[in-house]
Amino acid sequence: MIHAVCALLAAAAFDAQPWLDDLRRLTSEMSAHYANLDWAVDHRRMDLPKLLERTEARLRTATSEQEARAAFQRFVDVFGDGHLTIEWPKPDAPSPAPPPSSICARLGYRRPAAPGVDFSQSPGFKPLGGEPFPYGLLRLGRRTLGVLRIALFSEHSSPEVCEEVVREKHLEANAPCDASCADSIDLTSANRLTAEIERRARELRTHGATAILVDVTRNGGGSNWAEAPPRVLSRVALSEPRLAFLKHPHWTPQLEQKLREIESDVQAGRGPRALLEEAAARLRRGIAATREPCDRSSVWVTGKIGCSMLVSDVLFTDGLVAHARPGAFARLASRTTLFHPLLYAYAESADRLPLYVIVDRHTWSAAEYFAAILQDSGAAVVIGELTGGGGCGYTDGGIPAVLPNSDAKLRMPDSVRLRRDGSNEVAGVTPDVLVPWGDWESPFTKADKLVRVILRERARPKRPGK
Repeated sequence: MIHAVCALLAAAAFDAQPWLDDLRRLTSEMSAHYANLDWAVDHRRMDLPKLLERTEARLRTATSEQEARAAFQRFVDVFGDGHLTIEWPKPDAPSPAPPPSSICARLGYRRPAAPGVDFSQSPGFKPLGGEPFPYGLLRLGRRTLGVLRIALFSEHSSPEVCEEVVREKHLEANAPCDASCADSIDLTSANRLTAEIERRARELRTHGATAILVDVTRNGGGSNWAEAPPRVLSRVALSEPRLAFLKHPHWTPQLEQKLREIESDVQAGRGPRALLEEAAARLRRGIAATREPCDRSSVWVTGKIGCSMLVSDVLFTDGLVAHARPGAFARLASRTTLFHPLLYAYAESADRLPLYVIVDRHTWSAAEYFAAILQDSGAAVVIGELTGGGGCGYTDGGIPAVLPNSDAKLRMPDSVRLRRDGSNEVAGVTPDVLVPWGDWESPFTKADKLVRVILRERARPKRPGK
């Protein structure tokens, strides 16, 4: 009886109205700049009015802040978008520890802890080396496969490489490192990691591998450096898919900066002039689109998207052209604006081993880009589970949104990475060959199932024309 009375008193004391107001603010922010809202309605057929109604009902019956937060979290989780997140304010923390003295530690270099598929107990597996990319040979009967693990697509994933770069630049551990210094260290580290992936792939071939399994399971994504690894592993030149961006002021200065870089080359008489002028025209059209009004707020009442906020005919995922050869546009100030992968040192070659990419439900974001661009280009067979569904994330820090009463921070993707068939990468990458993994799998059974699936696929007769 006492517990029941206490519960009633707590419920009476809890005021749901500020939370209902925050929910309205949340839906307003999503209407204004959630890049995957169109996909949720038009392709997933989500009933947003019903979702809103149910969430309001949960908040009205909530008896505590914990229950109200749970209602918000459930609302966000229904969208199944790895880049749609809500962050609650944390209690006051103790005084922060002094910053680390190492430059690399200050820049955020740390080794990822997530393990991949464990082949160590598989018969016929021979490890060849460890970090930064553990690799080895897997003998399956008469065939030998190379195994290469990439745990994170970030130059920050290898502190050892960073420390080596810092020593070569003759920087003291406690020396200051501004943005230019950080960019230099990051780029040098990225290029060394790219070269190391290429070196290990060649070594696997030297040891008799006839194909390479690239393990990106439990890979949470990374940075723009994800543009380089697929290009040093693929036997075919990789073309970039389209990137759709929002009709929103957030994108105006980004596109204006790209336009200035293109126009500087045009005015200086640097070519190819026709390509630059066409790119400039697209950017001007895109800039105008960012200023076009588009009110989608009625979607929470009608369930219909009144207008599309996405512009998909201006940019490719990594620039203004779908593909450029390494070394292209060398004289242009807008070189990486036209094709951002040119920032990195890499080579294309048809003389490389066939690829298999291993993915699972914990493969996200930049790792999905890696699997998707190889799959869409016919450069790799993807094996494993449907990936997590992170898709594209935030550009230039994203568009900030704070709920005024709870002080919760809402993060939403401001762009959409499109697959070759026009679908949204947020739907995840569907493997060509599915592996029936379960949550209960041990490291051995997970690897064993994967090997059995590969052996079964090899044993199947080839279809005509394949």
